[in-house]
Amino acid sequence: MADEHRQNRIYSYELMEDEDTDVSGEEDGSCSEYEEVTSHDSLRNKKASIKARDLAEKRRTIEACLKSYMDIVHRSAKTVTENVSLSDAADASKSVFSLLPLYRSFEMLLTRVTMALGASQVTLRSKALRALNMIATQRPSVLYQTSVKYAINHRLQDSSPQVREAAIDLIGRHIAQNPELTSQYYEFVSVRVLDKGSSVRRRVLRILRDIYLLSQDQEQLVDIGIRILQRTTDEERTVRELAVKIMHELWFTCEGYSVVSDEDNIQVKDVSGNIFNLLSPELQQQMVSRVRVMTGVIGVARNSELTELVANLFDHVTSKTTAAEVEEAFFVIRCVIDALFEQLLQTEESATVSTDPTSLTTAQCLGFISTLSKIAPEAVGRHAETLGAYLKLTEAAEEEILQYVLVILSNSLLKIPHPSARFLESLESDLIALLSSSPQSILSIAVPCLCTLVDEITWNHAKVVRLFRSCVLQLYREQRLLSGGKQSTLSSKNIMRFIILAGLVCRHFDFERHKKEQKEHFKELDQLAGDSILEFMNGMMLFYASQYLPAQVQLTAVQMLGQLYITRPQLALEPHSRAMMDCAFSGDSVGHKLQVTRNFLEFLRADSKKYSLQQKESKNDGRQVDAKMLVGNTGDMGEAGVGASLMQTFLDRIIDVTFAENSAALRATGFEVISLVLEQGLAHPLKCVPSLVALCTSDDPHIRTKALKLHQDLNSKYASFIHSRDMDGVRKAYEYQLQMRGRPRDVRGYDTRAETKDEHGRPTAFLQPLYTMVRSKRIRRNEFLAALVKIGDYDATTSYAEWHRADIPFARFVAENIASFDYKYLDEVLHVVFHISAIVASTGLNLYHQFETDFKETGAGSERSSAERLFSKKAQQQRDTSTRASVCIWIMHILREFLKARYGLSESRCAAYNPSDTGARDRSVSWHVQSSNDSYIDWGACPYALERMESEVEYSEQRAKFQQMVAESLAMTDEHPSPVPGIDRQTTTVAHDGEHSGPHSDDAMQLRQVDLEMLEMDFDLES
Repeated sequence: MADEHRQNRIYSYELMEDEDTDVSGEEDGSCSEYEEVTSHDSLRNKKASIKARDLAEKRRTIEACLKSYMDIVHRSAKTVTENVSLSDAADASKSVFSLLPLYRSFEMLLTRVTMALGASQVTLRSKALRALNMIATQRPSVLYQTSVKYAINHRLQDSSPQVREAAIDLIGRHIAQNPELTSQYYEFVSVRVLDKGSSVRRRVLRILRDIYLLSQDQEQLVDIGIRILQRTTDEERTVRELAVKIMHELWFTCEGYSVVSDEDNIQVKDVSGNIFNLLSPELQQQMVSRVRVMTGVIGVARNSELTELVANLFDHVTSKTTAAEVEEAFFVIRCVIDALFEQLLQTEESATVSTDPTSLTTAQCLGFISTLSKIAPEAVGRHAETLGAYLKLTEAAEEEILQYVLVILSNSLLKIPHPSARFLESLESDLIALLSSSPQSILSIAVPCLCTLVDEITWNHAKVVRLFRSCVLQLYREQRLLSGGKQSTLSSKNIMRFIILAGLVCRHFDFERHKKEQKEHFKELDQLAGDSILEFMNGMMLFYASQYLPAQVQLTAVQMLGQLYITRPQLALEPHSRAMMDCAFSGDSVGHKLQVTRNFLEFLRADSKKYSLQQKESKNDGRQVDAKMLVGNTGDMGEAGVGASLMQTFLDRIIDVTFAENSAALRATGFEVISLVLEQGLAHPLKCVPSLVALCTSDDPHIRTKALKLHQDLNSKYASFIHSRDMDGVRKAYEYQLQMRGRPRDVRGYDTRAETKDEHGRPTAFLQPLYTMVRSKRIRRNEFLAALVKIGDYDATTSYAEWHRADIPFARFVAENIASFDYKYLDEVLHVVFHISAIVASTGLNLYHQFETDFKETGAGSERSSAERLFSKKAQQQRDTSTRASVCIWIMHILREFLKARYGLSESRCAAYNPSDTGARDRSVSWHVQSSNDSYIDWGACPYALERMESEVEYSEQRAKFQQMVAESLAMTDEHPSPVPGIDRQTTTVAHDGEHSGPHSDDAMQLRQVDLEMLEMDFDLES
């Protein structure tokens, strides 16, 4: 049958060849007949003949292809049996169609789709990504190609959230199905968890979850854990909730929990043994893998805020979920803690160091346990007695382990079930022994642990009292010696140790309460300190913080004064205490400023923590009302106002140190204090607004992000008055940039980093966050833009020194910000152009006439008297000031031309703008540039915008060029008169501040025309 079919097809092709031969013969004959006609008809027929030959050639080519195709079919048919399977037929058909031109065009079509990813239209880029997604569904191998990979990476950084989300969706679909793609695209995808679009961040979080569940790479799992954990504090509620949900699923759920609890009847709170040992080997292996990842995350968290995020996450899981989920979370935590202690025992029993990179060291286990001790102290307290041996470590290399153990004991000491007397006695002795030789980092943990142990469990108050008395006596003897002008008998190191011990005991041991209950232990101390131990210690610490002692002793005393102020805040308001802090801020010592600022920070944190505990206790009490709270406790009420009083007194000093040039630590600490002041509402927000505007331009991403968030929070709460100090913020931002850059010419109004540029290569303005907040209200936005433009206007009251020092670079900084703003509507751009035109037409023309008058007076200088020459010398300073003012106006004029060119505005369109007209309000604008270099203002036309004028020749050159600029600008404006009353007659009817003064009359218009003619005539004569 196959042979008959083939013969029939060949026969039909032979008939087609015969017909083609006949047709060709007829065409040849016809060509010979047409040669006898006229030349015109011959040329036309010759073209028809050539066309016919081409058509015949194409037909023969097609027929040759068809014959080749039939030969392939015939050869395939000979090898195929009658009982051919469907899969074999499919393979045969693929082999046949692989020879067709369309099948061979795959690479060409893929290249076209990849090229479409770089199209200028957002919709086209999105459709190209969807097309690539459909291709990758059938052939996932295309995603491994380098060109496709980098094309997708570029779309992940697209300016449109829609395109970025489509690119993320493309990768997310195929990573889940092909885990091998993870190594190719993980780096690109993971960084988008910080994307500006909330929908993109949510999609990335889901992709990271899928990768986490499929990956076996330890480093990758740790990195994913860190990135998702950081999003639990995202500013967007939906992203924050999704991140918490994912972390709950990955860390605080267990697949075998229901099976284990049902079969073994496990109740987490009732089991006193090791739950980890009750699990099956498979579950134990899963738990060990989870512990390694969580330990890796916490290990990175030592230098960041992730430790606090883990605690907040567990608090959310155990308080805002169902009872079953809470029980499961506690089960997982118990398993993790038990697994860590099992690993700790195995590490200690092993004589050799493990070579397995995934195994945990002693420091890693104890570090993670110290974090979990804050979350679940009950679970850690069951193993606390096994940690006693670590308190006897004395080597400096083991200091980190000792610190972890002390933190664990401090957090879980009160949760130890039925501690033995021997353990408590040994613990008490070991802690006291540590105080004699340990560094300050150990003392700051050991003293609170000892005070808690004595105060809550052993009640051996006499030991703490004796320790404190010995320190105070030593300090008191040294104080008397130094006051008498004698030499100190103790080294500075010992004095510092006594100061630290005494200060920490005052902070963590309640002397007032125990003094009333156990008077016999305080007799000797009362004879020395009097009625109030804390007041006595305040005076002693102030003495050691004086200028007579070494700097390290002073700083230690100032640090312990902070501990006293946390215990009794009223001491910070005493005159001697405030004098000490004033002296520290007014002095040159960076160390003293830093330590006082840290005291404020620790005080505010302790106050916030105390308030949170009170709020939590009040919620637990239900609706019970405390009568004492209604009456009012004078002590508590006095303490509550200390923080506000301190911050209102020293806030200006704290703001100053936040912008200190010589200490990054001082700047960071000052900013943290400002953040807490704003969060707790301890000072008026207007005091901090200029600082927040400036800090939003910081190079430090942490400070920049947090400052922006604080500013946005203030804007949402106090939008009615918060913008009254926006211009102070602009000035503060310029001063901050000048401080960081060093020279005025190096200050720019935009961020030059590549990652901050948009798709057109346009840089981001430093003041863009402020403008985004202002833009929500049209009136407020226009007032802000007008105020920015007016910075380039001339103020006759401005001194020469001020113009000389700051105003030209400041005007350039503002102009570059205005040029880089992300404008959405035409009204914004036209409003800026409108106010610049008003300045050039008013102040610019006034300066022109002033320069013209000065030029005439200078030319007639030889004919003037000596008194007139003396008066001319006195006026030289004012003339130089006016010359500098002309530079600022010229800067604004260059800005005007830049905006016109970049947004495609004609002079007639700018002249026709009326601020009260609503026509341009809803019209969008687009950025027109040929290259990325066109995104920056070129100051070549105004060289003294960057360089400083020194000689009289340079001043004269500036005045001449300025006169030419004003003449050209006003001539252009005269060709396109403005419909707004007053704009075309600025010299006679517009006051300096932009308000219209005088009636609109034809005489004024004629005067304006005469003024322009005189201006052009004078300029021609001067030239």
